[in-house]
Amino acid sequence: MPNDTLSLETAQNSVDQATRLIREDILSGKIEPGARLKTAELAKRLGFSTMPLREALRKLEGEGLVEIEPNRGATVRQLDRTYVSDLFELNTELRIFAVRRGMESLTLERIRELEDLAESYHTQILAGEDIAAIETNRRFDARLVEFGGNREALRIFLRGWDTIFAFRRNFGYGAGRRSIMAEEMRLLIKALRKHDMATAEAILRMQNAAMMEDLVSRITP
Repeated sequence: MPNDTLSLETAQNSVDQATRLIREDILSGKIEPGARLKTAELAKRLGFSTMPLREALRKLEGEGLVEIEPNRGATVRQLDRTYVSDLFELNTELRIFAVRRGMESLTLERIRELEDLAESYHTQILAGEDIAAIETNRRFDARLVEFGGNREALRIFLRGWDTIFAFRRNFGYGAGRRSIMAEEMRLLIKALRKHDMATAEAILRMQNAAMMEDLVSRITP
């Protein structure tokens, strides 16, 4: 029995490791949307047997990063309007949920932390530090959701956020979008200072619509 348990743990670790490595390749753009994911090639490159790789691809299918079709196998999911809309809608609803849940526990220290991140983001945009700006934006949104106090919401939010911005690294932003994002951060913080939930929600929904349209316009011919 102990050997059986050890074997199961080893197999699960292999699946988890393979899933993480493939996910990182997809999110970094190393494997592009539409690319086929052949288990034989993955096994050779990543050093796993085909069994954990098949399980890893099924897990990534569940995450929405991979599509598996009969007679075609696994491919990295293509971006389309429906996929982008679904991701942004969930992303936005989680932020609204978190802001509503955490509004009463907002402190001046938390507001100032968001202000510092917003200022850093604006400075990085002006300096052309794109990767640093993306990471700062991630920290800003993550803290916003974290203040809501729901760990599962934060986990789901970050997974979706990382997917969206992995594709952003490939397709970029429309002219002026990131400067507008900096202004949206400032307006959101102003609403949070006033405990104005209606305005905060309106800002997040407007940002959602603008970000979605901007990304869709860059991925469609």
